[in-house]
Amino acid sequence: MPSPSTSAATWTLAIDFGTSNSAAAHSGATTGRIETLSLTHTSNLMPSSVFVAGPQAISVGDAAINQAQQNPAGFVPSPKRLIGGAPTVTVNNVTLPTYALVSAVMRAIIARGAAAHAGAPPTQLVLTHPEAWARQQIRVLVDAAAHAGIDPARIVTISEPRAAAAHYSRSHAMQPGAKIAVFDFGGGTLDVAVLTVTSENAFSVVAARGDNGLGGKNLDALIGRWVEERLDDRDPNLVTYLRRQAPVDVVQSLQESIRRAKELLSEAPSATITVPTPGGRQTLQITRDEFDELIGPSVAQSMSLTRATLLDAGITHPEQLTALYLTGGSSRIPLVQRRLAELGRVATLDDPKTVVAQGALVTAMADAAPPNQPPPNQPRGATMPGAAVPGAAVPGAADLMPSWQGAGTAPNPAVPGAGVGDTGTPKRRWGRIAVIGVAALAIVGIVAGVVAAMNRDEQPDTPSVPSGSSASVSVQASGDASVIRDQEALLAALPATFRDSLTTCTSAGYNVDGALRLTCKVDSDSSLASLGASPDSIFTLVMSDVTEAKQRIKNIRNGIYSDGKGTLVENDARTAAADIARTSATIDSYTIKYANTSSGLVADVQGLRSIEDAKTFLTRSGLMS
Repeated sequence: MPSPSTSAATWTLAIDFGTSNSAAAHSGATTGRIETLSLTHTSNLMPSSVFVAGPQAISVGDAAINQAQQNPAGFVPSPKRLIGGAPTVTVNNVTLPTYALVSAVMRAIIARGAAAHAGAPPTQLVLTHPEAWARQQIRVLVDAAAHAGIDPARIVTISEPRAAAAHYSRSHAMQPGAKIAVFDFGGGTLDVAVLTVTSENAFSVVAARGDNGLGGKNLDALIGRWVEERLDDRDPNLVTYLRRQAPVDVVQSLQESIRRAKELLSEAPSATITVPTPGGRQTLQITRDEFDELIGPSVAQSMSLTRATLLDAGITHPEQLTALYLTGGSSRIPLVQRRLAELGRVATLDDPKTVVAQGALVTAMADAAPPNQPPPNQPRGATMPGAAVPGAAVPGAADLMPSWQGAGTAPNPAVPGAGVGDTGTPKRRWGRIAVIGVAALAIVGIVAGVVAAMNRDEQPDTPSVPSGSSASVSVQASGDASVIRDQEALLAALPATFRDSLTTCTSAGYNVDGALRLTCKVDSDSSLASLGASPDSIFTLVMSDVTEAKQRIKNIRNGIYSDGKGTLVENDARTAAADIARTSATIDSYTIKYANTSSGLVADVQGLRSIEDAKTFLTRSGLMS
């Protein structure tokens, strides 16, 4: 495939079709670089749900959810769960091939991508699938894409854990023989895989397990029971109404409030749940401690599955694992990350919900890049993990090729990663999902050394600890950088006004370089608190990693986080940049995405009252000076 820069009509699209939500990434129309694709006006995700009104009338995403309020019989919330079952499905008295439901979702995503490329269809389409899927299941995905108008010869497939590993490793080279784990905790499923870096710098999956009955929706249900118990103390009749008599829109409104509260609890110590009732609205407040107690057994179940997978791979000690990568929105829950930290070094990036789609695109574009020419966003001299090498039998990479040469033909039975063992017996099925989450709020540790730049053409910046810090800095080597792992040292490295305004700081784990991340609340008595949309509304998540700051500052300048609708702010030296955008269509507040390549600081600040107040926050806190 030609380089994206050679033709405006030449571009690649990767689709991560999930159980509850789907994500996509594409080679940018103007830059040719890897970008997440906005699938709605407010999110990079879209619900995978469909509504069947007739054989040629299938709505998808939010439109499907809306139509379900009038006719639940036509609603299919998770078409992915049907793959591997009967070849046809009957919905709302309409019988269709199973792939037709999947195709409707893919068609909508392809259309969104084409709209960003002057109406041109993708030159290549990359589809992700669970590692253990059989060939017949993968074929449903390809048939769905073909039904949506894509030539099967232009469709390639890659397993989800390989795609996730490719995404995380593109800026962190690993030695052959190193073992990594991918913990994929989505809305409907939990999948864990262990991969080994092969001598060809590709990935080979050595162990995989999954639980199709454990995901973020299970945690929503636990909060739902908690809500009913609290309401039962006040008004038992209200609980009966919500269980048996409430209209669909009332039930969905409550479920949405529960989901938002769950996501906010990953960043804040408490959250409010709004309960619609016949007589008005009632509110309940749930704390993170209460949430942790509710989900404790489910988290313990996920840890048991992870330990079993590690043992399958011969891993008995955390030091045997190079990194434990997180994907899926539910992996952002602090309790989950704390428990996982006992099993290995946890590694996360900005958005665990889209890493699989981005990783699939990374691998496809690496394979398509001319010899000695790195693909977009890839350092020179690096070989992409999982990339198919022409003429070579690369373990774990051969599934990155056209799955079918024509409609109706069988997939290549020799394709590794297609979910079939040596005997041809389908492996245990396991799935993944990316789920909607709220903007993270984190303080990340300041990198105290020079980190290799994301782009080898650029010179790495030398991070420094801001003046005025008298605390001794505790550092620990991580790859080619030293990072702050001590909370006191991290806080001491922040701008003084910013540091003095923070309170209730808790660990949010470590990033891929081992840098400490903290979530903090802005003290209601500080000069920064008056900029909040409501009392006690401002929370921040901070981290410091020069490599991550470099990548983020590019994303900020390209408008990735706000789909180009945000307000860009930069300092005179262009070492610091921020993107200010409304938190969401339903939340009347603003969020700051910030990065500083000089100090390595990366920060998210949520809960600001307006764009102007967000700008004031940046200058008053010392983040933008």
